[in-house]
Amino acid sequence: MGNVENNRQDYESLILSRDYKIYRKERRKRLSWYESLALFCGRILDVSPDKGTEKELNAAINFTGMSIKPKDVMALVVLTFIFFSMLSAIIFSLTFSISLALLFLMLGIGMGYYFLKYPVNLLKSYRIKASSEVVLAVLYMVVSMRVSPNLERALRFAASNISGPLAWDMRRMLWDIEMGKYYSANDALTDYIAKWKPENEEFAEALRLIRDSQYETPESAEKTLNEALNVILDGTKTRMKHYAQELRTPVMVIHMMGIMLPVLGSIIAPMAAIFLADIARPEYFIISYNVILPVSVMWFINTTLKKRPTTFSEVDISAHPELPPENTFSLTLGKKRIFIPSLPLSLLITFLILLFPIYYFSSHPAMLFSAEKGTNILTLSLSLLITLGIGFGIGCYFLLSTFQRIKIQRSVQETESEFELALFQLGNRISAGTPTELALEKSINDIKDLNIAGLFSRTLKNIRSLGMTFGEALFDPKYGAINYYPSMMIRNIMYMIVDITKQGFRYAADAMLTISRYLRTIRETQEYIRDMLSESVSSMTFQAYFLTPMVTGLIVSLSHVIITILTILTQKIKSMSGYASISEVGMLGITGNALPISPQLFQLIAGIYLIEIIIVLAFFVTKITEGENKTYQWYLAGKMLLVALVMYMLITLLSTSLFGGIIEQAVKNMIGGKIL
Repeated sequence: MGNVENNRQDYESLILSRDYKIYRKERRKRLSWYESLALFCGRILDVSPDKGTEKELNAAINFTGMSIKPKDVMALVVLTFIFFSMLSAIIFSLTFSISLALLFLMLGIGMGYYFLKYPVNLLKSYRIKASSEVVLAVLYMVVSMRVSPNLERALRFAASNISGPLAWDMRRMLWDIEMGKYYSANDALTDYIAKWKPENEEFAEALRLIRDSQYETPESAEKTLNEALNVILDGTKTRMKHYAQELRTPVMVIHMMGIMLPVLGSIIAPMAAIFLADIARPEYFIISYNVILPVSVMWFINTTLKKRPTTFSEVDISAHPELPPENTFSLTLGKKRIFIPSLPLSLLITFLILLFPIYYFSSHPAMLFSAEKGTNILTLSLSLLITLGIGFGIGCYFLLSTFQRIKIQRSVQETESEFELALFQLGNRISAGTPTELALEKSINDIKDLNIAGLFSRTLKNIRSLGMTFGEALFDPKYGAINYYPSMMIRNIMYMIVDITKQGFRYAADAMLTISRYLRTIRETQEYIRDMLSESVSSMTFQAYFLTPMVTGLIVSLSHVIITILTILTQKIKSMSGYASISEVGMLGITGNALPISPQLFQLIAGIYLIEIIIVLAFFVTKITEGENKTYQWYLAGKMLLVALVMYMLITLLSTSLFGGIIEQAVKNMIGGKIL
């Protein structure tokens, strides 16, 4: 019994003190860059915002726990604008460039607005991250209240077993209870409900039902607790249904901004490069395609994601023994396991692909920057290799950093999905009066085709072979069955069940049946949400994998043909002695000395844009379906990049080979036969 008593004491300590320790640690954390900058500006300048702005900033600052005041934010905004205004004046006095001075002035206005809205935007981000845990928080509180109708214990249990901003927020509330700010957990939860009601009404209503259940009879309290979980799940369904309907417009806008607008610009770009060579310079195309457009699409996507309602928490794989460190992957050599950083290998892949193109264009720079030097399928292919090298380097880094993590994550997800049935079978056997050992044996036969059956098999083996208790068989540091199933959800629920067994196995069986029903309801809700989002997700995925690279490849090929034709026309006009004077002033706007943008350089601009937009689309898709799951974001972005870039290169080369030479020869024949 020694080990299990220690485990119980540790678990009790976890519930009673872990939230306080973590909260105190969070309170002592270093200030963020924004807080430090705002406090510094607040000491220099004392500026008070208007009442409406002050109220908005106060609400955001208090909710997120930032250590600043609204006047500090206003001081930061004013000083930012003053700094950029002075910088703009200095630049104008040195360069006499009004456009450059206005650019820095507009940058100052943008930075000031960003600093002003930072607390509000942080609040929205905080809400999204915190909301991913609300369903589990309600589940843990409901189960705890069913076993023991003690509100403070339920709050502690939930705060100890969830993660992220919501866990910190609940620990802060418990700390306030401990410090005497509130007379009781009931008073603290009342204020907490009022705080969350504007942000998540369903969560606030579920907490109210949980709070009120402690004053009801056992039969009535059970119905109220069931209603609390139904409220949060039904609210999640309703919010996500409306969000899925509203996503149709953003998806269409992203399609227009991210694909159609660049396509139209790509068609016009070669013409502008010829006829408006002094204005439509390559650097303007680079700024437009590789900076302004991706930033605009990213801004719009972030705005759309801020409206995203509550979803479900990310699978926690931090306890998995085979999990490699971040940004590495592992190889097994014999009995030794080594970890290889992803970045050096990705850089090596990039270097190998870029080696020959860089050598060629460094030896012949005019082939990259000037269309007058001519172009052919070789130079275009080498230009494409530069795009491919950059994209493959990024994609390989994403994939190498996540492919093992995603495999572990999917394995844990599969195990957690089976845990619901396994828990129901075990609870059903024990509730029928079957002894624990025999109940485990019969449950294994019921779920023998599932991976989770191994959890019960190892537990039963520890009980019979090592003479352990149920708790020891699960949580023994060396032989515990839970060590082979590193899911935080399974670990937390089994901890709770072992703790409940102190009151009797009948109570534990009731808890197992209750949790299994709740887990099934949560899983059904998740599937319902995925079905609702499937249309929008499929559309975005199709755009990223096929439509965007295909259209971009065709446009690059078309631009190659247009630039080549106009270059031939320009060279032909120059060679005609009778039009020498016209060439000097510009015939049809084709200037004599200005060189159009080369197809190779235009391909690089379009290719870099393709890489950027693919990554943005991948992040958008994963944030819709998986929330803030960085592993899945990187993994999907890596896959999309590799597939999209291969398709882009093939389509560009194929279309250029098929049509470019034919059209170019036709134009030469036409000029030679008719103009001359």
